[in-house]
Amino acid sequence: MQQANIYDYYPFVMGSAPKPVTIINGKPTLYFGGVGYYQLHSHPEVIKAANDATERYGMGSATSRSYTGMTQLHFDVECMAARYFGTEDAAYLPSGYLSNVAGIQALRVMNLFDKVYIDEIAHYCNMDGANSVRTPAFIFKNNDPAHLLSLMKDTLKASERPLIVTDGLFSVYGNLACIPELLSLAEQYDGIVWIDDAHLAGVAGDNGRGAYEYFNVKSPRLFMGTTLSKAFGGFGGIIPGTKEFIKTVRAGNVLKGASQPPASAAAASLKGIEILMANPDMRQQLWRNARRLKAGLNAIGLKVDENYFPMAAFTTNDPENMKRIHKGLLDRNIFIQFSTYVGADLAGTLRMVVFSTHTNEQIDSLIHSLKELV
Repeated sequence: MQQANIYDYYPFVMGSAPKPVTIINGKPTLYFGGVGYYQLHSHPEVIKAANDATERYGMGSATSRSYTGMTQLHFDVECMAARYFGTEDAAYLPSGYLSNVAGIQALRVMNLFDKVYIDEIAHYCNMDGANSVRTPAFIFKNNDPAHLLSLMKDTLKASERPLIVTDGLFSVYGNLACIPELLSLAEQYDGIVWIDDAHLAGVAGDNGRGAYEYFNVKSPRLFMGTTLSKAFGGFGGIIPGTKEFIKTVRAGNVLKGASQPPASAAAASLKGIEILMANPDMRQQLWRNARRLKAGLNAIGLKVDENYFPMAAFTTNDPENMKRIHKGLLDRNIFIQFSTYVGADLAGTLRMVVFSTHTNEQIDSLIHSLKELV
């Protein structure tokens, strides 16, 4: 039988750690395709921490934390994450995907809601979390508090409370969720809000704490989960919160039943958080690069919001034309995404993400090439 070829299944294959110049399909390529915003996934201190942890603990514990799977290293990640987000406690999970499932399950165990309302382009995992608690779930139009209010009026019975679920930042176009408005609706109906903050944590706010800090909102009705696999250069999910909430998360099915993240991932995550906390200038540089990219895109007629969030996207509403643009960039050894991900336009979307480590010349090269192709 003929051996399968990876390119039969995946058109783009990474051959190095993600960097401004990354090996894609065997060639050095100017890379604007990932979400490793600070290049911590290849940072020497992060790699050393991962290697050292592997030598000490092996690849993994081969059991869940319910038995002997918990190590001091994993606990240290939780303590460091709580310190980073300024919360009483935090729970470390096998993935960012599972942080949303585990968080929603814990809120249900605490009897804080009766029905779930999810933004239509929130990440898939949030619907998985809602389905896992077996309560009615409804979809509201993206960033549309008026539609959400109408939906809740029609579906909530007297004394029933909503769980409103949204991404903090919608990942394709980099547009913010209307968190203050959603919180106001939750207060009106004695409900709560869950934020999947995968793309703002480590990026937004004076201390990089994400959506809450960006909007300067605090409330016992606000809950969040995020990932360590993007800004922080590690892997796994984090849920920060009160001791009571995190105790419930730890007692839930996900943490009781799933194997712990590998020691290498835990050590890399711990080191990545430490580096970001010690170097706020990295965040400032990311903001500068994002603004440069977006100003350049607007200057060539590709209208994007001029903010400091690191992703930008556009569509021509013509799939064949976008494939031509995408191929034209590849021919110039530049990679961006042709995305049909949740939140993309029906015809697809061309999406690019900038790192703090991209140079001005690299950003300008992308803009100049797009000007020639669009």
